[in-house]
This record gives sequence, C-alpha cells and structure tokens, in this order.
Amino acid sequence: MNAFKRKSVKTVLAAVLGTSMVLLAACSNSSNNGAEAGNSDYGNPTDGYKDNLNISIASTTKTANSDFDNEFHKYFTDKFNIKWDYNYVEWDSWAEKLRLWINSGDLPDVASWNYVHGDALNYIDQGLLYKLPDNWKERWPSVAAAYKLTGLGDKLEELVGGTYVLPRPVYNENKPADPLVNQIGVIALRADWAKAVGFPLKDAYTTSELMEFARLLKEKDPGKVGANLVPISYDVNDALTNIIMANSAHSRVESAFYKDADGKYQWGPANQETLTGLKDLQQAYKEGLLHPEFYTWKNGEANQKFNVNGVSGVTSLGGLASYRKDMDQRLKDNLGLNSDDMVHTAIVLGDDGKYRNLEQANFWSAVIFSPNISKEKFERIMDFMEYTTAKEGNLIVNMGFEGKDWKYGDNQELESLLPEGTTLDKKYPNRFEGLYVLADDFSIINPGIKKQYRERSVQLFKEKAELGVKDKSLADYDWDFQLYDSKAKNQASFDYATEYTNLILQPGDLEKNWNDWVNSKKSLVQPVLDELNNLKK
Repeated sequence: MNAFKRKSVKTVLAAVLGTSMVLLAACSNSSNNGAEAGNSDYGNPTDGYKDNLNISIASTTKTANSDFDNEFHKYFTDKFNIKWDYNYVEWDSWAEKLRLWINSGDLPDVASWNYVHGDALNYIDQGLLYKLPDNWKERWPSVAAAYKLTGLGDKLEELVGGTYVLPRPVYNENKPADPLVNQIGVIALRADWAKAVGFPLKDAYTTSELMEFARLLKEKDPGKVGANLVPISYDVNDALTNIIMANSAHSRVESAFYKDADGKYQWGPANQETLTGLKDLQQAYKEGLLHPEFYTWKNGEANQKFNVNGVSGVTSLGGLASYRKDMDQRLKDNLGLNSDDMVHTAIVLGDDGKYRNLEQANFWSAVIFSPNISKEKFERIMDFMEYTTAKEGNLIVNMGFEGKDWKYGDNQELESLLPEGTTLDKKYPNRFEGLYVLADDFSIINPGIKKQYRERSVQLFKEKAELGVKDKSLADYDWDFQLYDSKAKNQASFDYATEYTNLILQPGDLEKNWNDWVNSKKSLVQPVLDELNNLKK
C-alpha cells in the first residue's frame, strides 16, 4: 500500500493492513558471518551465525509469546541465530509511538514506520536515524533492487546525501497495472440481495447508483434483517474514499494540493467537485443509507456489519485479492455463507461517470534503524531482509515450507498443500517476518488465494488504470509537492475525513457551510499555495 490509508495507501489501506504483516526481509550474504546467499537449506540451524543476537523490533502485528515457538517463527530465529525483543505497536497509536521513541532516543533496533517526509528530514538532521553504509546496495542487492522501485529512496538520497530510510515497496515483481493506481476505491456488495431487488451487477457503479441500490434494500429488505439493516456500511474514511474522492480526486490529504492545467497549485477541497461529493454523502446520511453513527466507528466496525453480522448490502473492501480472501473466510466463519455465491466486487465512479483515484508511488511505510544499533545487529537484520526479499525466503514468508505447505505444479506454478479451510495465518499465527516487501506484491500470485479472486483483483486494477487515463481524472503523484517541507505545509495537513463529516452533520445549508469552511482554512492554505507556486519561479 502507500503513505495514506491502505487501507493509503487503505487507506484504504487500513483495516486491511492491521491484519496484514509488517514484513521483514534479509539475506545471508555477510562476509563476517560466513553465510552464502541462496545457499541455505531448510532447517540448517544458524547458517554460520555464531553469536546469538537479541534484536528489538517494533511492529503493528500483534503476537503472543507462544508464537515464537511454532515451526515458522522458529525457522527464522534458528536460521539467523536471533531472539526477538518484540514491541507491539497499536495501529491507532503507531505514528505517535514511533515519534516518541525516535525523539527520546528509545527507538528499537529496527522498526516499521509510517513515513512522513518532513519528520524524516528532521530526524536525519538531528542524527536520530541510523545511516546505512555507502556500499549497502552492493552487499544486499535484492533489497537494493526493491528499494529502487519505490522512487522515494533515490530522491531522498539526493536530498540528504545518504540512506537513512528504506521505503517499503508495495510491488516488487508483480505490479498489476500501469499507471499504478491505489488499491482503494473497490467495494463489495451483496450479489444475492442485488438479484432479489433487480439491481444489475456491473464492474463499476456511480455513487448515485450505489445509493439507489441502498434505497432498494431499505424498501424491500431482501435479507430479512429488519431494523438491523445497514444499506451502506462505511466509516468516515470509507465515505471519503468511495463517495467524496469518487467525485473529487483532490479531496484527500495526499492530493489536496495539486497543479492545475496551467501548472499553478490549487487546493482541491475548495473545488466544486468536492462539494458534489459532500452533497452525496449528506444525502446518504439523511436518508438513512448509512448507519446513524457511522462517524463513530473504528477498527473495522464497518466491515463487520457486512461479513460478521450479515446486515449490510455494501461495504468498502479495497482492491487486493487478499482482502477478498479474508472476507470469504469471515463470512464462512461467522455466517456459514459461501461468499462466491453472494459477494460482487466493483469500482466506484463519480456521478459524472468518471473514475478518480490517486496515482500511487510504489511505497508505503518504511524500515528504520536505531542510530545506536551495533554494526553486527544491523548486518544481521539486513541479511534477514535480503533473504526474505529474494525468492527462497520470500516464498517461505508468504507460502510456508516447500513440500509441506506448497509445491511446484505443472508449468512451475505454485500449488498450496494446505488442507481445505486452513490458511497460512491459521497454521502459523501472526507472521511478521516479511519486514521489507509488502504482502500486496505476492498476493497477485499467491495460490493460497483463489484464482478467481486474484484474477478479479488484477482485472479491476487494470480497469482503474485504463479509465483513469481515458478520463484524465487521476490525481498525479507530484514528487515536487511530496518532497517539499515547510512549517506552513505541516500546519495545513487536515484530517479531511473528520472535517467533511462535521460539515455534512452541521445544521443549515451545506453549500454555505462548505464555503464558510473553505474561507476558514484560507489563512493556513494560502501560505502553502504561495510557497508552492514560488518554487518553480
């Protein structure tokens, strides 16, 4: 995913990433420890690493002490002769926790950090992050190749004169479409309910069409859930993605400041397109198409209405096949339903029929190291990262063990050997060992995910890219803006999901309230526009 909710990026990016792995990767290529890259055998205890190292790590994957005794986790700790001092970080407190650790000098040896460019520059300037050796790319080539694909790595090096941050690539070998568009903006709807009320199944719906489906559900209640019905189950971030952004590509924090056709920077939340999205959102709320307390939901409550309680007709899903797999399992576990018969996925268009999304830079979050880390620990972690970024280790991280959990089938295609109903996450709980390349990449080819889910995911990625190019409606990834830092820019970074929700809940005329809100932000927004527009002069 990316620097926005991936649930961005959910954001998308997110519900989703809380359940995803904080990926770790490495190679046994160190001249000091005698191990040779690509030359290790399963079960070879230390691969030449003589000293057992206790390495502290910060991750958003929740683990239990018992996890480290299972075969999967033990394979890696034995192979690299390490013991993890594991520091779990709550998703909601991730940014603040890392900020406190970094500024106080208490950062664990290695951590996954939700990259913020201005903070990165400040931390580097203050000596709060470890600087990688100048020759690191030669020694750890698989990590270096994946790092180059992020774009951010090379650009940051130009600014600071070295490598202090390893941006994590969303895609390494399995990029699904070009241009790369964020995975957010995919919804799931109840296909069986749609059939019952005569609503067509399509690859793309306008926001107004989805609202019409919700009205039909309210009128006919095909699921017989009565007062528990939640026609559209979105939280505030889902509403921003699938209602407001669908109508206004520059309504999100990642794309709010953008260059217009004349090359002049503008502020997207002040556009009429954003007002269109706000009107749709308010209408959906007033008609009861959304839950009356949707703005209070946190931690996946919106999705639970769909796949746990079975009372919702539409929910935000995101475009990764792994998300679809998770939904399938939850519907089986909680409701005893076969989701293949009752879930349809699609992308969301604006009311004008155009597709909008964010062009995605190929990174989300980053790996950082304590400035106090020892050379030996740093090299061991990098060896680990090299191994799990390269083919052999990457397969183990994502598939388990060859011959036990998977095999090569016809035409060297991967085949899962796990029994029906068993997943790698169930067999080896709370895997965090893919520290570098994000799981999105492998999900494109993972045979543990049904082929139909993988193919549908890629199909929708390609359709997003094609429509975005045809409609010229994607928010371009602007490196000039993204790598620009100033006090004014930092002060003008708003929580747009909350701001928009407050607007649609306010009494009175929405357009007037929106105009008043736009004017109230001018004192913070205009200095940023002035700075950005002076950059090119």
